[in-house]
Amino acid sequence: MNRHYPTWLILLQGLALGLIAFGVAELSLPGHLFDSGDHDMMVAQRLGLVYTPGVGAWLGWLQRSRQRTGVGALAGLGIGIAYFVLCTTKDFFAIMVAFPALLGSGLACAVGSSQSHGIAAFFSRLVKGVIAGIVLGFVYMFLLNAFLNTFISPERLLTGYVHEMWKGGLPAMGVASALFFVLIRWAVGLVRVRVEQL
Repeated sequence: MNRHYPTWLILLQGLALGLIAFGVAELSLPGHLFDSGDHDMMVAQRLGLVYTPGVGAWLGWLQRSRQRTGVGALAGLGIGIAYFVLCTTKDFFAIMVAFPALLGSGLACAVGSSQSHGIAAFFSRLVKGVIAGIVLGFVYMFLLNAFLNTFISPERLLTGYVHEMWKGGLPAMGVASALFFVLIRWAVGLVRVRVEQL
């Protein structure tokens, strides 16, 4: 029997993991980084290694399965390592969009619900996972840019980039992760969207 939570609680769980993962990623950076491009790439790499296994383990935990929790964490770690390597290209649009799509599709396929089996269900999870991942990437990218452009002056961004990224990146990752948790739960097959007839 899977764990069932209301949507607001899933949002809070996603928010919490997003905030924790971003905080760990930022705090693990070396203190001598001055280049904003290197900073963003290294944060992204660390998010891949921290956030992705966390989501995979959470999906298995929702299903009350130690095996799925382990598979999810290992699949997430594998995706995170692949992303770590991909980040070295410094193609930031690909980093912001391709990784979340890889994350969503990979986890949806690896940690699918026990009620979602067969080839058709596999491809359904794959497509839904890509949708969930793309939403994660675009919401994070949009909110990060909105926060940085609205609340932070360009002068302060140039002189205290890392400090200002805490103000923009932390809430952006939290909100994006909250939405992702709702969508990845749907992608994996743990909840179904029903269209009620009027």
